[in-house]
Amino acid sequence: MATTLLDTTTLSDLEIFATDGTSSGVLDLIDRTTTSRGRAALRRRMANPASDLLTLRRTQEAVRFLQDHSDDVRLSDPHLETVSRYLRSNIVVSAGSGPSLRLEQAWMALRYRDLLKQLAEGVEATVTLFRHVARICESLVGHGAPPLIAELAIRVLAASETVLRARNGSQSLLQLDRVLRLEKRRALEDALEDLGEIDALNAMAATTNALGWVIPTLVDAEGFQLEADGVYHPFVESPVRNPIRLSGGEPMVFLTGPNMAGKTTYLRSVGLVVLLGQLGMGVPARRARFTPVDALFTSLSPADNLRAGLSYFLVEVLRVKDAACILARGQRALVLFDEVFKGTNVRDAVDASRDVILGFAQARNSGFIFSSHLIELVPALQSNPAIRFCYFDGDLVQNVPRYTYQLRDGVSDKRFGLALLHRAGVPELLQQIGALERAV
Repeated sequence: MATTLLDTTTLSDLEIFATDGTSSGVLDLIDRTTTSRGRAALRRRMANPASDLLTLRRTQEAVRFLQDHSDDVRLSDPHLETVSRYLRSNIVVSAGSGPSLRLEQAWMALRYRDLLKQLAEGVEATVTLFRHVARICESLVGHGAPPLIAELAIRVLAASETVLRARNGSQSLLQLDRVLRLEKRRALEDALEDLGEIDALNAMAATTNALGWVIPTLVDAEGFQLEADGVYHPFVESPVRNPIRLSGGEPMVFLTGPNMAGKTTYLRSVGLVVLLGQLGMGVPARRARFTPVDALFTSLSPADNLRAGLSYFLVEVLRVKDAACILARGQRALVLFDEVFKGTNVRDAVDASRDVILGFAQARNSGFIFSSHLIELVPALQSNPAIRFCYFDGDLVQNVPRYTYQLRDGVSDKRFGLALLHRAGVPELLQQIGALERAV
């Protein structure tokens, strides 16, 4: 399976995983798993979304199927973990067979009753679990599960059959324990992993249903295409929905608008649509279609690195370089930059942004959104047919900013920086400082 290049900066920018002990990420929003193995499988998928059409189509089929059959998947974390602990148990039993094992079991019943009890409970838990999951998998297959679900279910059924056959063929507890923990341990642990995958897929389907998201149409094309309507960010309360349109003919959007108008949230929403779409699940939109990318790359909130001796501007430059390396290799990418080159003077920022935007716009098999306050760039960019101009609007009402959060075509020259400064009461504090100085 080919996976999408997705680095830690992009994962952080898109708030995929929780960043501290109190905050939550997108993983927490969509995590409807019922087992720890399911959550681990879901996390792996989010960190390594698929990029090839075959894998994505198989996953979409699985999610659509589970949207209608999620009640069939009834997994319990305590049961899976009990069996997992049993399989990893280091209780040593001899390699004998038949009479010698029965003799050893009798000896353990006298001298190591607690250990024998642990083995008995582990064996019983394993038999009970695999009998239960066999019924789940038989139901999924019986309902016409698509290939991905069927393959996982059939492997679990094979493991279940192994457990039940061993139970029926064993002459003692220790003989059955040896089969389960030694001879068939790897197969049983693999089956537990397969159950985690089923749990993760079921959570993706449950989230798609619960949040009313739509599974995107996958576009098999040479050029990049990303089109969607009604896109929003699920972390925003009462969100305003917006469209996305990027294609090989116009791969670049130059996005402007005043502070707090919605540019960064929009960039996160676009990135999230592609990431979730490449998981094979639903996305927060009314309609979506896109070409899968080899890399999803963002620079939304860079920071300097004092330990590494990197200034804010150098961090931005290195981020641009990393994106350029991906494009220079011919990989298809979605690149999202928010106010790039803020760490230098306006003249250098304009020159550097112009060169990067025009250079990136040559990669017609990728898609780009650059947000910026540098409307000085517009004359140098507007003659390029690969670049489309969009903006988020706003107005000042009695010196208070008001926003529509609606994406429009064109360029915004609105600047609310001073208004926000006044609204925060900074000028009054500056006057107070001056008054104190004059009174000295």
